[in-house]
Amino acid sequence: MAVGCGVYTFTGGGGLPGHINSIAILPFDNRTTQFTLTQELTQALSDDVPGRLGLKPADEMSADAVLRGAITRYSDRAVNYQPDPTGPVIFQRRVDIAVAVELYDLRENQILWESRSLSAAGEYLPDTQTEEDGRLLAIENLVQAIIDGAQSQW
Repeated sequence: MAVGCGVYTFTGGGGLPGHINSIAILPFDNRTTQFTLTQELTQALSDDVPGRLGLKPADEMSADAVLRGAITRYSDRAVNYQPDPTGPVIFQRRVDIAVAVELYDLRENQILWESRSLSAAGEYLPDTQTEEDGRLLAIENLVQAIIDGAQSQW
């Protein structure tokens, strides 16, 4: 076993520990006012994470590992605009989502990977797209960041 930066714990050797064959994706605690985020993020993680990490999906009682965390921040803001006397003309907006996340080994009772502040963004054009488009892109980017982060530790 190797330890890095006091935050990450992992087992070397090119993959998850051999006893990790299944994963449960738990709904993230939501500390924002965007109530749909929990379901949207959980669904996206459930759709992508098990297959991308080479694991079988399972419930928490039978899984070898769990992915869990909290949604800590959500924002939707203008990133490209032009001032105007009648109000700004907004050309581009961005949704930012931040989470605290951990991949936890239930058999060995240890954290395999964690990030206390992982964030992702989704930009959209308000003339032709909605905040939902930006949010779904941010979620997609967040799922990729979680997979990349977890894989980087093996």
